[in-house]
Order: sequence, then C-alpha cells, then structure tokens
Amino acid sequence: FLLNLRPLLSTIVKLIDKEETPSRFGFDGPAEDVLISSNPSAALIFHFNKMYISFMYRDYDGMASAAEEYFGYKLDVWTLLNIACVQTYISGLVSFWIYRQTSDCKWFERGNRSKAAMRHWAESSQWNFLQKYHLLEAEENFSNRQYEAARQSYHNAIQLSKNHKFLNDEALSCELAGYFFFEIGKKTEALEYFTRANSKYHEWGATAKATSVYECAEAIFKDSSICNRSSPQVGEHPIKRYGSGHPTIQYGDGQGEIASRKRSSQFSV
Repeated sequence: FLLNLRPLLSTIVKLIDKEETPSRFGFDGPAEDVLISSNPSAALIFHFNKMYISFMYRDYDGMASAAEEYFGYKLDVWTLLNIACVQTYISGLVSFWIYRQTSDCKWFERGNRSKAAMRHWAESSQWNFLQKYHLLEAEENFSNRQYEAARQSYHNAIQLSKNHKFLNDEALSCELAGYFFFEIGKKTEALEYFTRANSKYHEWGATAKATSVYECAEAIFKDSSICNRSSPQVGEHPIKRYGSGHPTIQYGDGQGEIASRKRSSQFSV
C-alpha cells in the first residue's frame, strides 16, 4: 500500500512546486535505486509517475521514454482500484499524444484499450469515470482528425467534470482542449480554454501546473492580435502566474504543423 502512496506524494509535490525533488519511495537515493531495479511493482509505479509528471508539464521526450518503460511491464495493478483507473486513464492520454507524433499504430491501440476500459467502468459509475471516457474519446478523435467529433467530446468531458465536481479532470480537459483548438487554428477558443485550465489548476491546488499553463499561453499568444496586453487575457479573466515554478512550455504554429522549439526541453502537441 505505502509503495503506491509514496510516489504519489512525490507527484503531488511536483504539481505544487516543480522545482521540489522529494524522494520517490521515502528512502535515500541508492536504496531507492535498488528497490526500483529489483522490484517490478516499484519500477512500474516509478515509471508511471515519471510519465505522468512529464505529461503534465508537456515534456514529450521524457514522457515518451517513461511510457516505453511503463508499458514494458506486464503486471496486475489491481492492488488498489483507484490506482489502476488512474494509470489506465493517463496512459491512454499519453498513448494518443505519442501516436500523433509518431503515427505508430501500437500507441493508438494502447489508447483505444484505455478508452474501452474507461467505458466499461463508466457503465458502473458514470460519476467517477464518464468524463474521463469522453476526454479519451476526444483525444482519439483528435488523433483521427475527426475535429467536429473531437470538439463535442472535449465539451462533454469539461461539462461532466464540472457537474461531477472533479476539478483536476476539468482543468486537464480544458488544457487539452486548448492544445486541440490551437492546433486546428482556433486561437481565440484555445486561449479561452487555457484561461479556464489555469484557473481550475490553481483552484485544485496545483500552483506550479497553473503557472505552466500561464507560460504556455504567454509564449503562444504574446504576438497575437487576440492578446495585446502584457499578460494573456480573455475579456476580464486574465491567465495568472502562480508560485515560482519554471515549467516547460509548448509551441505550435496553429495550422497543424508543430514548430519544435526549446525552453528547457522540446515539446509538441
């Protein structure tokens, strides 16, 4: 049980302050390395949390590397149902992003399996899982370039997250919708979703993650005619910087081609 919770604590801390480096399992460095190398369950948990943090901070290379390691383990993760669900959910979102970058069908299949599992769980508990299913559906439609279907799926994910009081799901759904709309050239809509994601991440308590959304919007929209203030803003609802994190940010050209640049690492939609 504690083997699952210690890395989760580390992940939570990183969402609050990206510069913090808490221990992964509560031991000193060498002892943790031995545990990861000798215990497949610990290794799976470690690579999942590394994949998750890289995903949340849009570090594509780090995420893809951790995902390869994570999917290399064939283990039953049903020790705790909530952990199994989170791993299925995040690994599905990761898989669809990697598929859009590589066109490797194995990643699409992995994402599709995650979506099918979430649909099955949603049949038992719509309150907990239906918004997650729709976000996976949105990312699948985005990957298939079914843009109208994707637009509706993002809307469903956001609305259900709000109705079901899942701030983290609402924030993530808004953020991914922002990347989607920016990628298809809908910059005004993208900024609206980034603004909402920024606010919801802060309300959730993930201040460093909220700052990463601010940095993303600042980089993307600083030269845009729809954002001519000193900070990105939609109407009277500015995107705000919270805390002192310095996260990686993501660029795109808004026309379906990715302009890979660097801040602290490469990243893409």
